[in-house]
Amino acid sequence: MKILWLTSWYPNKYEPVNGDFIQRHANAVAAFMPINLIHIVQLGKDVLVENEITTQKNNQLTEQIVYFKFKKWGFSFIDKIRYNLQYKHIALTIIKNYIKQNGQPDLIHVHVPMKAGWIALQIKKLYNIPYIVSEQASYYDDKAPDNFKNRSLFFKKNTQLICKNAAAITNVSSVIAKKMEQLLAVKNIYTVHNIADTHYFFYKPNVEQQVFTWVHVSTLSEQKNVTGIIKAFHQLINQKQQACRLILVGTHVQLHKPLVDSLQLNNHINFIGEVPHNKVANYLQQANAFVLFSNHENFPCVLVEALCCGLPVVSSVVGGVADAITKENGMLVNAEDEEALTNAMMNVMTEYKNYDRAAIAANAKRLYDNEVIAQQFIDLYENVLK
Repeated sequence: MKILWLTSWYPNKYEPVNGDFIQRHANAVAAFMPINLIHIVQLGKDVLVENEITTQKNNQLTEQIVYFKFKKWGFSFIDKIRYNLQYKHIALTIIKNYIKQNGQPDLIHVHVPMKAGWIALQIKKLYNIPYIVSEQASYYDDKAPDNFKNRSLFFKKNTQLICKNAAAITNVSSVIAKKMEQLLAVKNIYTVHNIADTHYFFYKPNVEQQVFTWVHVSTLSEQKNVTGIIKAFHQLINQKQQACRLILVGTHVQLHKPLVDSLQLNNHINFIGEVPHNKVANYLQQANAFVLFSNHENFPCVLVEALCCGLPVVSSVVGGVADAITKENGMLVNAEDEEALTNAMMNVMTEYKNYDRAAIAANAKRLYDNEVIAQQFIDLYENVLK
């Protein structure tokens, strides 16, 4: 099979972590078959560089990242039209050149419908090449501030058109897949979860600690409700039956440091800052449990990475989190319910000996390992092409 990936989100020099979970999927599938990937960088703002194309080959994955110069005129509506037309022209030119050099792909795999799916739809009309769509976004959830219902008519109609013409659709959670079915009136949606690279994220028995260690890993943005975690942890400290601490790994430390200072939690909460993805495993493996309290999600990668490290998880029940969490590996609470979060964290600490961390890790590896998820995509390619 010759598969071409078109990605709406992907790491690039302006946004180095944008869609990094798509890159992990790409590397996983490329371990089994050649994958060519094209990403047209969507900045939608003034870019001072000239048009540029970079190509990088990593084993069987070939990534082509395309940057194009765009200068705004200062009229919002007109600039949007100009930008979309320029994006479409450049993308079609790049893909037509790709086809001239490499021949037609058997299948196009779109990651995030807008705008890569828009291009795949044009290619389908020109060359009769089928495409599938993988969706990662959480904006189908009503709680998302940028939720689908509030998007522009152009965005909604084109997303629906792209998905209705796809040979198959995947989503990283069954919950958001159901919401997509309802909003877009489509049926052919499969769940293919996010992955954990178990070369890094695996169970590592740690020395018994005197201080019970909770860990949270994210961008520390408002979506993740780190404020709620800190407040719930403050109550946990006040009610504590045993010593505990909280490790916060992520970028936006300045958003939360004042609250930690005001609650006098500096001796109990440690900010780590941003760390390389493979180094996140070190903090997970050295912790006792993982906490996530997002206001909305789809299916966060760090959730399954924590499980693959054998950590019991306390999380808000948002997006597809319930796909992964059972009574054997954690507890779920309602979003924004800080009292429930405190009680759940207390419960996990009290009943900690009943969690079989090795079994949690083994079961997560069986479900979310690179090889498992890659094979699900390959099986889907074969079924579509049949």
